[in-house]
Amino acid sequence: MKFLIINLKKAIKRKEYIVNLCQKYKLDYEIIEAVDGKTIDKNEYLNIVSYDKMLQFHKRELGLGELGCSLSHKKCYEKILQENIKHAVILEDDAYFDKTLLEFLQYLDDFPKDLELLLLGHQRQVYNDGFRIESPYSRRFEKKIANYKIRRLIGRGNGTYGYFITKNGALKLFSHLEKIYLPIDALTCNEKILNTYALFPILIYTHENFMLESSTQDDKKFLKKRSKISKYIKKFHIFVKYFLPSLKKVRPYENIDC
Repeated sequence: MKFLIINLKKAIKRKEYIVNLCQKYKLDYEIIEAVDGKTIDKNEYLNIVSYDKMLQFHKRELGLGELGCSLSHKKCYEKILQENIKHAVILEDDAYFDKTLLEFLQYLDDFPKDLELLLLGHQRQVYNDGFRIESPYSRRFEKKIANYKIRRLIGRGNGTYGYFITKNGALKLFSHLEKIYLPIDALTCNEKILNTYALFPILIYTHENFMLESSTQDDKKFLKKRSKISKYIKKFHIFVKYFLPSLKKVRPYENIDC
């Protein structure tokens, strides 16, 4: 299994951390140099994005960090396509995992045959104290593999710090990034774009040492200060909001050649 690691050249400590982790588990990995969104000027920005579509679907301009993150993942998809890589795991350099990830990936042949992307780490929201609100999922689909469940998401599953992707999934995402109009994690969980699933419980997290910083993104939503009770209220609100949609029948995905 090929592992593609996104890392900004200047993020030396992150690179040391993720390389040590990959070497610990003897992974076949490669560092993909991230795009620093802060270096993108206004003219280049307008050339990269689909501006009207961005405002229509995202309701605001993408931040430079969000744009750099999308371009960095696009480089991974391009590599998969150019080198005809059948499937890979894409990691951001703040990802944390252990041997249970590798044990799970041994069940690759049991994945849904139409799967093009599997989120191995995701959340609706996560706070810097570790409090998590899980991604809402459909109760009409569930595939059990060992102690894990592969599910279909409803709403968003935020985060691109760790996911499995096939060549076909890379092709679809690459085509949608020709002109960028949404953050990358609004695409990786979007079943209108590709056959995407999510794993429960997750096997990849953001390492706690990097929770308060972001090398390619500028989205600091997880830094909002909330009391414990307000976090539980929000968690309950998410549950109520998505309960009825979770009971609806999911549309079948298009079958693909594996």
